[in-house]
Amino acid sequence: MDRDAAQKSRRFSAPTAIFFALSCAGCGPVAAPGSAAATGDASTLAIVDAELTALSDGLTSAHRATFRGILEDTIASDPYACEPSPRAVFFGPAPDGERTIAGEMPHYGFFFGPMHYRVAHRTVDGAGRFRVTVTIAIAPPLGVASLELPDCGLVHEVGADESRCSGTPYSASPKTEACPGSGSFSISATPAHVRALLGRWSREAERYYTRDARAFGLPIDYDFEFVLAEGGAPSGADLLVPLSPTCGRTPYFSAFRSGWSLPIVAHEVGHMLGLLDEYEAFSGLSSLYPKTPFPGAEVSCMGLSMREATRVLPLHHYLIVRRYFCAEPRGGGFFASQPL
Repeated sequence: MDRDAAQKSRRFSAPTAIFFALSCAGCGPVAAPGSAAATGDASTLAIVDAELTALSDGLTSAHRATFRGILEDTIASDPYACEPSPRAVFFGPAPDGERTIAGEMPHYGFFFGPMHYRVAHRTVDGAGRFRVTVTIAIAPPLGVASLELPDCGLVHEVGADESRCSGTPYSASPKTEACPGSGSFSISATPAHVRALLGRWSREAERYYTRDARAFGLPIDYDFEFVLAEGGAPSGADLLVPLSPTCGRTPYFSAFRSGWSLPIVAHEVGHMLGLLDEYEAFSGLSSLYPKTPFPGAEVSCMGLSMREATRVLPLHHYLIVRRYFCAEPRGGGFFASQPL
């Protein structure tokens, strides 16, 4: 893709006629650190896998094959084609700047979802840090009286009617379902409550990523913003979707749902960061086929997405930040072929 084309805005028309807004300013290739190599090189992937395993504090050691497969599949599907050393990415010298990462990733190998975010690098007193930013614009529901919630958190935060909040929070349910029905939680769908919900998502979803980056000693900060969109996508939005007032398992680019627990919201933002699901396709759609993570991926936020204790692993941080060092993808991919 040439630089002028990369800087054009592109939009994805979802079934709901909500558009995915892209802008790629200043996204020319950045020099890769250390041992970057051509994508698909088996010996390079082996080095990358070994470094990520060492950085993971034993969480992935028992299932090396699973996480090696996730690494290989994601990079093979990724329009950003490079495999720099994880240690060089996280701890080596890097040019300061900011890039917009834009493209699409194939989910389950047959449908495409948007990837769009920004990565900045700054060096202060000889130490570099990354900042990953995503802005998701949410169109409020119309003609809706109440919002389903996953727990009592928002009700307590805004001092709403406690009688509409009882049971076990969805993220604490023993079930492996996004919407386990373990309690009854709702709040009136006033503009103030919608704004409070988006504020809660903005604070809490990024917390999982920054918490785990720090736990693994990785120099990365995350900034997720959910903003209200009442008249179209605001400038700088990476995605524009409606707010659905219920819970349900639907694609992240068709709607965000008020009934999603915070771990689910964080998981769905992971898709905007180019991460793929780590469970068997179609599992969890029916009680006859419960959610089935890949062996060992029950520790991962992209495996069992509804659990508070799952982690954003060094593998995920690497896949997200690595693109800062890759050349700009060639060709526009699926979304570039959609009408502007």
